[in-house]
Amino acid sequence: MDLITSRTMEITKLGMDGLMDRQHAIASNIANVMTPGYQRKEVAFESQLSEIMEKEDLKDYIKSQNSIEYKPPMVDVFTGEIHTYRTPTLQEKAYLKSNTYEDFKPQYVTDIYSGTDATGNNVELEREMMDLSKTGMRYLVLSNLERRSFESVSRVISGQ
Repeated sequence: MDLITSRTMEITKLGMDGLMDRQHAIASNIANVMTPGYQRKEVAFESQLSEIMEKEDLKDYIKSQNSIEYKPPMVDVFTGEIHTYRTPTLQEKAYLKSNTYEDFKPQYVTDIYSGTDATGNNVELEREMMDLSKTGMRYLVLSNLERRSFESVSRVISGQ
């Protein structure tokens, strides 16, 4: 595993990008709380992150089931079974080389299900402030995770 481009760092970066987009949408909602006819916006990205993690898990599984370098067959000392390794198929190699992170695009969605007031506006300031707080806390958690990853890399580099 490459320490600089580890999966944790990639996923936290994408999560932080999605949360930043969500913060922008919430800020827009708050700014338009009194705008007649304004429909609140939301940002959805969690299912995309989940899908990316599943694809990365599949890559890890393919890597564990295959060996690109030659390894002689191993004989299990206890059972006598011969364990052989195989090389990945062309499709598996192409899948392993694909970049699953580049498809990440947070989706801006207009909330048409919330009730509107007399002016047609459906922004509730209390709800937006709560969402702003939750999003900020999630961002803080991910940034702490990212910081710890960089601290680990720093310790490895400095030989600690």
